[in-house]
Amino acid sequence: MTPRPAEPILLDGRPLLHPLASIAAAGVDHHRRMIERGPDGRVWEFALELRSTGSVELSGLDAVRARLDIDDAAPWRTLWFTSSWGAEFAPIEGELDLPLRLGVSSGRSSHGMHPWLGLTRAGAAMIVSPAWSGNWHISIDAHGLLTAGISPDGFRTVVTPEAPVVAPPVFVAVGSDLDAAAAALARAVARDVVPRSPASEAIPVEWNHWWPYEDADISADVFRRNAVVAASVGIETVTLDAGWFGRADAASDWQRERGDWDAVNGARFPQGLPALADDVRALGLDFGVWLEPEAVGADARLRRERPELIAARRSPAPASPSITVSLDPRDPTFLGYVCLGSPQGRDFVRDTISRVITDTGARWLKLDFNVDPGAGCDRTDHGHGAYDGLYRHYRGLYAVLDDVRASHPEVVLEACSSGGLRIDLGLAAHTHCAFLSDPDWTEHHLQALWGASLMLPPVAMLHWSWSQWRGDNPDQERDWSGLSTSAFAAMLRPAMLQRFGVSMRLEDLSPELRDCLREHLRLYREEIAPLVRAGELRRLTPPPLRGGGGERVPAFQLSDGDHHVVVGTVLPGGTTPRRQRVDGLDLDRDYRIRNIDAGSEAVVSGARLGREGVAVDPGAESWVLLVEAVRSPVASGDAPDTPELGALVPPSPDRI
Repeated sequence: MTPRPAEPILLDGRPLLHPLASIAAAGVDHHRRMIERGPDGRVWEFALELRSTGSVELSGLDAVRARLDIDDAAPWRTLWFTSSWGAEFAPIEGELDLPLRLGVSSGRSSHGMHPWLGLTRAGAAMIVSPAWSGNWHISIDAHGLLTAGISPDGFRTVVTPEAPVVAPPVFVAVGSDLDAAAAALARAVARDVVPRSPASEAIPVEWNHWWPYEDADISADVFRRNAVVAASVGIETVTLDAGWFGRADAASDWQRERGDWDAVNGARFPQGLPALADDVRALGLDFGVWLEPEAVGADARLRRERPELIAARRSPAPASPSITVSLDPRDPTFLGYVCLGSPQGRDFVRDTISRVITDTGARWLKLDFNVDPGAGCDRTDHGHGAYDGLYRHYRGLYAVLDDVRASHPEVVLEACSSGGLRIDLGLAAHTHCAFLSDPDWTEHHLQALWGASLMLPPVAMLHWSWSQWRGDNPDQERDWSGLSTSAFAAMLRPAMLQRFGVSMRLEDLSPELRDCLREHLRLYREEIAPLVRAGELRRLTPPPLRGGGGERVPAFQLSDGDHHVVVGTVLPGGTTPRRQRVDGLDLDRDYRIRNIDAGSEAVVSGARLGREGVAVDPGAESWVLLVEAVRSPVASGDAPDTPELGALVPPSPDRI
């Protein structure tokens, strides 16, 4: 965490990136720092603060300005990810083609692309990731000049002696390959970025009502019935999603009434939320609640009664993707959110969050944002300029979230934005975890997890197992009535590699599926959650791709010191492998391997595991292997195979 002057970033003595001085601007001092992050000495946070002796307008905020080492004998390859609703972390790979410009203009960091670039060449890799929730860019010009920070499109701000301007930081990580650089970044984020608290460190498993019921079918009675089952299977938190607020009308539309958080829909919750939360706590569960405190629906009473809070844009802005659930076609200036560049806006959102927590005793907040601000608010009566409203909004949001965590340390804050459309290291510094995506069928979940784990540690990610959807989504369709326990287990296990939750009709699960869920929650709590809390996630295969592409037998490994959990899944089109690779073992030690499906264990040398891997049960749809170093060595160096575990087999040339 030591600041140091800009100097070349080296890997094994070879320079990869040469930080450069800022271009001089009259009356502006650029204070640049490289702050070493994480335990490895291979991650840096680039920071920039601008100060002035007068009032100076700036059109860019790039924390990174550096020259990329270009060598024709060792060309760079690139990896980045496009992103849209339900299609997060779609990989784009190729040779570095200069000039290169990545970025978004939607006003949300991950609506368009994810704020992450991977560069690889022989023996070296580098990751660049702007820590910003709004519009960002990563650019490399034809001469190798790399800049990264706030997108300059439509952005201008003013620095004065009284008000220095701080650029969003940019993280740079290096390693011998992309996996090594990503592991170093994830360790740095886990140690130095993500907030920690006793509540978040408990890694509670949550049930959320949304996908099987949405707002149309949820009521206090439905919620209570599911909470009873949740308590019986070992779920710790039950979260009430959208549909609880607004007019007392069972047919009300949650999207149009966002902002009216002081009104509870009495048609669905006649006794109010405090009574419901008390019923939940009587079952031994914590109560959670969904909230979109930044958003304002088109029909919200807040829009009419507090117009001074509302973000608006009266001047043209660069074209950008837009999700329109908050917009009003009758008023094109209405942006659908509370401007947190305004002190009154910050007070309103802070007070709203605190009131909901206090009234309900909530221990989990799902904080959503289904709005594309574009270039942001240009109202100059909010305390910001006409061209930096989005910058000031996100600065305000970060401050509000910090205040909420300080005032309510007992609450876990989950960041969601139409699923995974605001996943970035900026928001990660102010919330406990990021929701990866709205859809969660296994193939999609594992693609999103593969990409997100290149930036975030498992403790900072949340996703649900394959949910039971009320609405139409062909990819989410399953015949739940005829679901076998092995198929159900294969739906649960891939989502247990990070913070874990479920969104299904618990009250309708058969006794067999309830037992299966109960056993997996016990496994998660006793064996996996400790590794989510303190460990790292390894990608053992390339990613699967939505639509039947990519790796069809993806596998991941959670590791913390001498403890490892390996989860593999056979997707449609895949074939159960004969063996499973395990990474990061000490070849001179012995390891106890437990196969949870076979209920058996064996002690095997690290050398043998490294050579041969672990046998997988023929025909298995999924598998979980628990691997733990043992203190006492096996006398022969290699324990005999056990029939229950299956024979360890030699490497197959057609599989890794």
